[in-house]
Amino acid sequence: MAGVTFGNGGGVDMNNTFYLSKMPQELKARIEAEPVYAPWLLRGETLKSIWSDPAIMEAVLNQLSVREKQVLQIVVVSIGCEPFDWARLERLATHIMSGAEAKVGFIHLLKKGLIYMFRKSWGEHVYVVAEDALGLWQRLLLSAEEERLLPLAESPAVSCTGKSGPALALQLLHTLVFIAQNEMKLTKNGTLHKKQVQKWLDALPLENEPFQGSALKYAYADVYPVKLAVMMEFLQRLELVEQRGDQLRLREEAVNGWLVLNEREQNKRLYLIWKRIVFPGTAWLQHAALLLERQPEGIWLRAAGLLQWLRRQGICMPFEADAAADRELQSQLEQQWLEPLVAFGWLAKGTDSSAHAGGGEAAYMWLARPSADDGLPAADDEDDAEQRFYVQPDFEILMPPSVPYIVRWQLSAFADRIKTDQVSVYKLSKESLQRGLENGCRLEDTLQFLERHALYGLPDNVKLTLEQWAKPFGKVQLVEAVLLRCSDAEAAEAVSKLPGSAECLLEAVGDRAWMVRTDRLKRLTELLEKAGWMPGKLLQPGGPAPSGRGGISQPDYHERIDASDDSSGNGVNPAAEPLQLGDKGFLYSRHNHIYFEMDARIPEVRELYPDLQGVPQGWMRDYRTYHPSTRREMVEKALEWKTALQIRRNGRDEVIAPRKLQDTRGTWSMTGLQQSKLQEVCLFPEEWQEMKIIVPGVTDKY
Repeated sequence: MAGVTFGNGGGVDMNNTFYLSKMPQELKARIEAEPVYAPWLLRGETLKSIWSDPAIMEAVLNQLSVREKQVLQIVVVSIGCEPFDWARLERLATHIMSGAEAKVGFIHLLKKGLIYMFRKSWGEHVYVVAEDALGLWQRLLLSAEEERLLPLAESPAVSCTGKSGPALALQLLHTLVFIAQNEMKLTKNGTLHKKQVQKWLDALPLENEPFQGSALKYAYADVYPVKLAVMMEFLQRLELVEQRGDQLRLREEAVNGWLVLNEREQNKRLYLIWKRIVFPGTAWLQHAALLLERQPEGIWLRAAGLLQWLRRQGICMPFEADAAADRELQSQLEQQWLEPLVAFGWLAKGTDSSAHAGGGEAAYMWLARPSADDGLPAADDEDDAEQRFYVQPDFEILMPPSVPYIVRWQLSAFADRIKTDQVSVYKLSKESLQRGLENGCRLEDTLQFLERHALYGLPDNVKLTLEQWAKPFGKVQLVEAVLLRCSDAEAAEAVSKLPGSAECLLEAVGDRAWMVRTDRLKRLTELLEKAGWMPGKLLQPGGPAPSGRGGISQPDYHERIDASDDSSGNGVNPAAEPLQLGDKGFLYSRHNHIYFEMDARIPEVRELYPDLQGVPQGWMRDYRTYHPSTRREMVEKALEWKTALQIRRNGRDEVIAPRKLQDTRGTWSMTGLQQSKLQEVCLFPEEWQEMKIIVPGVTDKY
């Protein structure tokens, strides 16, 4: 939204498409040169299509080296798609591999574009995995137990205990109607007036409580309760509102483009907006959210079952497994992710009272999976009769849930919503009809609209009454106008003969004044000034009649009716252009790495080993016995490079990643990770015989 009033959060989809758009061409060319992608690039695939294809990425995964797979597994399981630095990854890898092995595997993942690298302004780096890539890796790396993914609760044993909110898309529609029918004036501070805020709160069925655990940050938190901030986020991301002068107004073209979408498409976009702002920061919550996305509609899932699956897959959890810890984790999952989805009408909440639930556990079920893309019927696939409403003789209109939102929007121009439920109820009244007429809805268009969309037609008494109510409209009008007044007859005559002035004037008022066409006011001012007159500023402010207050402004109402009744009967305007999500929102985003520059230069493996040329090649090639002093030098070099040593002890070869060298009673000892057993050992130099330094990425062939 323009202006200083709102629009303070930044947000983008943290997926491969976004990161590719920020990628320097030099880096992109280098990634495309990786042999692992050659077969598919030759077939006409792109990096974008390769990285989004599970089958191709499974083949890519199978070609990764062992150390690349290990590093990727660590990132996926313990970090997810949250930005991280090298120090964090190194700490996570230290219990299974040497620092050099981890860094080499990491560099090769960077070269393949599987992890992105950004450079901060002071030179440090931050790394990130794309959000959609994490979902793909979850399926490829953590699917060993997919056949017993979650303990599913038996439907007869689950009872609904939490009331799902009205569908989010429907709540957004009602919000648009509210803004259209109310004067949304802004204070000098750029916020809505308190009375208007309260009126909006009363009209919005969302509650504040479901969002308390989301830790949402936004400006003017002392003015706007969190549920209004959430709704403003959707309005701004979809670019449905804007600040015009001192008012919050709808962007009519954007609103029309939004409302012609079917509800499934609207849900996908709304979920994308919600996910981009509040997607969890910890890996286990990210995996829980992504896992939930993949579950089908209509099946109860135990929240505890999500946690059990995460533990089985080795996802890094903040607490050890016990009953108290799991209750805390489940509470975090519900507050940060599940409860808002219930409030949006996407999830149902219930209690599993079956025997294995141990007295009742929380269960959730998709009512409408917003990430779904499964070919299920959408609004444009439904029967035409299901998209119509019922006009009753008592002037009530019964609205089934299948009626498209564009039809509800048009009806709201001249009818009041009385009740929202499975079947919503609207009411026609003299006041509501007058509101529609005042905002450009002609009576004949209104009657035609009702006839077209009423399943059993328009009752005669309703039609006659509407005609009677509308009959006096327009016979007497109060018009706010701009008046051109001349001080004398001579000036009036000169102005009337001024070339081009006639097209700017309406009817004359007496012999020295005219009503001015407000859309030609600027043109008239220019003509007068050019002719040498000095009209000056308006003595009394005036302008076009207000629209967007007291009703839905629809100057193209007849055209919109036609658009909602195209030949296919699907309520969708085929000419509507695809909507773009705005970059500015109401809620603050916690992602700041997107403002950094993606680094085009990936370090070479040899850069990991300072003074590599100055080290005897035999230390890295020859597996033999060395003098104790040389052994110490080799251990020190391995510590410096954070690499490992291959040693022979008691007739067996072992790989030790040194962690510490310590002087002890005239000798010294080496403490390190024994990689075959993943345990720490402490050895004195005489306890092993042959040895050599392992330099990952340099001496792998030896």
